[in-house]
Amino acid sequence: MINQIPINLLRFIFLLLAQLLIFSNVNFSSFINPYVFPLFILLLPFETPRWLLMLLGFSAGFALDVFLGSMAMHAAAGLLIGYSRPFLISIITPKGTEFEISPNVYAQGLTWFVVYLGVATTVYLTFYFLMEAATFLNLFFLVLKVILSVIMSVAFMLIFLYLFSSKKQRRFV
Repeated sequence: MINQIPINLLRFIFLLLAQLLIFSNVNFSSFINPYVFPLFILLLPFETPRWLLMLLGFSAGFALDVFLGSMAMHAAAGLLIGYSRPFLISIITPKGTEFEISPNVYAQGLTWFVVYLGVATTVYLTFYFLMEAATFLNLFFLVLKVILSVIMSVAFMLIFLYLFSSKKQRRFV
């Protein structure tokens, strides 16, 4: 896990910059808000302890909150995704399956990875948008916003993974 620190630090910086400079400034519509930043927590090694996932999720979300002025909503959503990630992986993964060090679209397969990203991003964005709205009055619009944002976020996450993965990893496909 120690040799993963530089890779994860670079991934954190790149995803933070991408979220701040590109995805937070692009207005697709009022219903589509893509977030690629949760990918930082989702790609951490499998053996990362839950307390560290929660600490990193909170810290990463707080860093995003500082720049976006979103009043700790990303920090809370990051904390939730850090807490729930081991549970989500255990639910999605078939029993007896052995995986590599970190989640990888090429090693785990596209289907598993899309389900993993989709479920985790749905948890993150549902919690975030609920805190942002602070009401259940427009539940239909909230659900529509979550669904469309999850679809766009997962699509951009997959594009990011394909563009920035090494050729050695791609040989698994």
